[in-house]
Amino acid sequence: MNPRPWFLASLAASALLLAGCGKKASSEAGHDHSEHAEGEEGGEGGVTFKEGRGLQLSPEVIKALGLVTAEAENRALAAELNVIAQVFATTPRVLASTHLPAEQAGPLEKSSFTGAKLVRIDRTAASATRLVDLIFELDSPAAHQVGDYVTLALAVEPTTVLTVPRSAVLDGAAGTFVYVVNSGAYLRTPVKVGARSADFTEITDGLYAGDVVVVSPVDQLWLAELRLTKGGGHSH
Repeated sequence: MNPRPWFLASLAASALLLAGCGKKASSEAGHDHSEHAEGEEGGEGGVTFKEGRGLQLSPEVIKALGLVTAEAENRALAAELNVIAQVFATTPRVLASTHLPAEQAGPLEKSSFTGAKLVRIDRTAASATRLVDLIFELDSPAAHQVGDYVTLALAVEPTTVLTVPRSAVLDGAAGTFVYVVNSGAYLRTPVKVGARSADFTEITDGLYAGDVVVVSPVDQLWLAELRLTKGGGHSH
């Protein structure tokens, strides 16, 4: 009798955990990510790691995990963003503020919000915190008091940008990254992200169109790399 799919997946996940720094190397499609290719770490259950190349998985592990990949490609992306802001003034105008990563602020300058108008973007602290302050003027002044939290829906025109499926991007302790298919291996590659929709994330730096990235299971690959290079750990 053949093992059930869930059992195979469990075995593969266990192998990755037991196997317990990739930068850039040559990908199957797209540009060259390589910087170095020395230092192979041993593994168990068909999982190994080589510096500069990435994780190498046996066909059995790949099949059991149901590993899925997709190409980074240019597409029209309409960002979907709800901003939660706090009211800090009610006279003579109702003003509210919030913080966002600096890379997400640029597109908002030409965007419109339901029930509010973006007054200014304060980038004073961006170099230290990587965050910017957004100041909004709200409609319906009588409905708000200082300290209230309001949700502002962003409406932005679609623009053509480089994207990957949203599940391909992982925000870990080591930063924001994807796993690029690299000559049969899977190389962790830092990226910078921009707008996000329900299904896709804009990549502003780190990839080219045609690069092939892992869509699922990215978190298992990250855990496997941690086990092989650091002897343990987890992503946040």
